Amino acid sequence: MNAPATDPAAANRVLRYLARRANGMTGADIERVMREARRKARSEKHPLTFADIEAILASSKIARPDHLRFRMAIHEAGHAVARIRLELGEVTMITIDAPEGGFVAGSRDSAYEPTEELLTGILVCTLAGRAAEQELLGPIVACAGDDDTSDLAVATRLAFDMETRLGFARDWPLLYRSTEDRTTILLQNRELAARVNARLDNACDAARELVVRRRPAIEFVAGELLIHDTLEGSQLDAVVTQVRKMVADPP
Repeated sequence: MNAPATDPAAANRVLRYLARRANGMTGADIERVMREARRKARSEKHPLTFADIEAILASSKIARPDHLRFRMAIHEAGHAVARIRLELGEVTMITIDAPEGGFVAGSRDSAYEPTEELLTGILVCTLAGRAAEQELLGPIVACAGDDDTSDLAVATRLAFDMETRLGFARDWPLLYRSTEDRTTILLQNRELAARVNARLDNACDAARELVVRRRPAIEFVAGELLIHDTLEGSQLDAVVTQVRKMVADPP
């Protein structure tokens, strides 16, 4: 893992790898890793290298049982295939190797226009991981909704904003209502909660339909994740190219 200083591309690859392995760690966790890496380098009597940092990260990696890795792979494959099928921007990484679990990273192009159709597509993509678990595995687990960064939390915030401040509400679309305390408002305003929930229900139905129709592509991506843990760079490009062929509508 030690990248020569004269090879910026190699150094960049290593830094991305280390960043992925450190994803989800706190500042204190990073400081601890660096202290242990420096201690390791001193004990081995050589300057600190990327390999020292990687070794400490690897030693703290959570060992996940095969059935959990399989569930994670199906979940992230659901997100990735939905993103590709709905053309929601470039996929730059798919992983089940991060400390907090898995994720799909991506970027949007300069032509991004937040229309109601596009935002609804984002809702579908956000719920596609859960939908993949439902359709391919049966029982789902709570990870899609266990904290404020979960899929359900992200989807609920977006659906709430579409109804209150983004101008897409069926009733009073011009009334701007911005708040950080969405939960309290949803508990107190049953009519608003019903409209937000309707958006989520419709997106969930669309996500499940997408998963059913694109199941071979999801199983393909999940299989690649189980082999490699993380897909990025040229390896990811090859997978995305294959998925695009698999999810394309027939001529």
